[in-house]
Amino acid sequence: MALSFLTPARTVLLVSDEFLTIFSISAKGAKLIETVPWGADNFEKTISRIIARDCGKKPVLIVNDMVEQHYRKERVVKTGVTFVDKSSMVARKLNVAFPNYSIRAAYPLKEKIPKTESQPAADVYIFAAVANTDQITQTVNATKKSLASVAGFCLLPVEASDMVKSLSVKMAKKGKKKNVWSIFIGQHRNGSLRQVLTKNGELALTRMSPMVESDQNPEVWAQELLNEFKSTMSYLSRFGYDPDDGLDVFVMANPAPGEALRAIVDVDCDLHIMTVDEAAKILGVSLGPQSDARYADALHVAWVGRKSRFILPMKAAEVDEVSKPRQIAMGAAVLLFAGSAFLAYQNATSYSELSSTNEEINTFKRQKAQLDAQYEREVQRLAEVGFDAKLVQSSLAVYDEFEKEKIEVLQVVKQVGNALGKDLRIDKINLKRAEEPIVANPFNNFQAGADKKKPLYEARITMTYPSTADVDKGNREVAKLRNRIKSLMPGNEVKVIKELQDFSYQEGIVSEAGDVDTQNAQQDFVAEIEITGMLQE
Repeated sequence: MALSFLTPARTVLLVSDEFLTIFSISAKGAKLIETVPWGADNFEKTISRIIARDCGKKPVLIVNDMVEQHYRKERVVKTGVTFVDKSSMVARKLNVAFPNYSIRAAYPLKEKIPKTESQPAADVYIFAAVANTDQITQTVNATKKSLASVAGFCLLPVEASDMVKSLSVKMAKKGKKKNVWSIFIGQHRNGSLRQVLTKNGELALTRMSPMVESDQNPEVWAQELLNEFKSTMSYLSRFGYDPDDGLDVFVMANPAPGEALRAIVDVDCDLHIMTVDEAAKILGVSLGPQSDARYADALHVAWVGRKSRFILPMKAAEVDEVSKPRQIAMGAAVLLFAGSAFLAYQNATSYSELSSTNEEINTFKRQKAQLDAQYEREVQRLAEVGFDAKLVQSSLAVYDEFEKEKIEVLQVVKQVGNALGKDLRIDKINLKRAEEPIVANPFNNFQAGADKKKPLYEARITMTYPSTADVDKGNREVAKLRNRIKSLMPGNEVKVIKELQDFSYQEGIVSEAGDVDTQNAQQDFVAEIEITGMLQE
């Protein structure tokens, strides 16, 4: 049984030859709103007003129940044909079968044609088409004017086939073989008798025939219905009907005419005569109050109107003109809603995280306040016994600052000596405390070098080579010495500030012209390495 709260809210327009019937579908069932003849004044305006006001602009489903419906069975070869090629083949065959009908569609049956020596394997399709009549044009125009969306366009006999199958399954007796054939017979409000015949749950035949409108004379009504039923039975032999296959017959009738019919049916079948309310209860659909329990169109509408997917949605350019732009607009609206929901979710998540962070901060503040209070009590207790804790802490802090800025001279000399090894000698090593650079804009300096360590000292190593030394070899030795010092003193900056024969270097300005060449010659074989020791944080 279907869950009623999952039933989609729709407006169903049942198109018959005599008039247009408007139903409203909701969880409460199928409610008849209005029946409007095609020749009524201001037809389109009236229908659009009913859709917009009385039905609340719910999506419109157009169900065709007219006499002029065309069906054909077609074979489509499946051997060596891809899915895309098959779709194209079906479309071409459909166009050839119904070239003069703009509203058409096809759907595959479970029936398959096996491969034989004379023919390849094939799938069996039902091709369906209806003419674009004035009634359909008026219905589409009225829907367009109402500004309601279109849920689909379908044919009543096709969409009723699974309803007939469901009735057959639910009414089958336990332990008995299921019947292959089923017929649903019901009179509609326009007086016509609609018969839907299925084979294995799929549409095999449908007939719409005139019928006496009143059942006030039960015997006359029953006899006329029996005649139409027997006419349908005469067609079954063309579809391979075998009495041994089993036949279910479902007739919608009021109690008195139903009993009259039961008394005269002489066809071998499983006969089920019931009111539409009884059938709806078996199917699990809801119907509103019914003025006549034999009219089956409300049952069809209730069944088709609750579907989320249709067996054969008809392709019609006229309907697409209404539905496509609104489907695009609906898709855009859904995307906007999804985007808004995502942003709302992000905001909610961010707010939750912010609230959690604020709560943690407040917790830490309370804990700090408690620890500060405890600390002050301990300090006060120590002060009472003559121990000044704050003085001790301040002294330790000053000592730590002095220790940070203490230059380990012996350690520097030792590491330089280890780097020199046994073969190299230095003339001198000058070590001094580094001076803080004067910065024009302290704020810019803070931004640019906030993470840079402060220099603690500068040590300059001077080495003099003999004038006969190979300059290139000497420079290589100086570079290697720099690398060894760097490896022994990590965290400090070590660089060669003067190489041998480095004419870009000048220690000072010489005032006596006669001594310039002598000093430059001496400087040609002097190398210097500078070590900048960093303050360890």
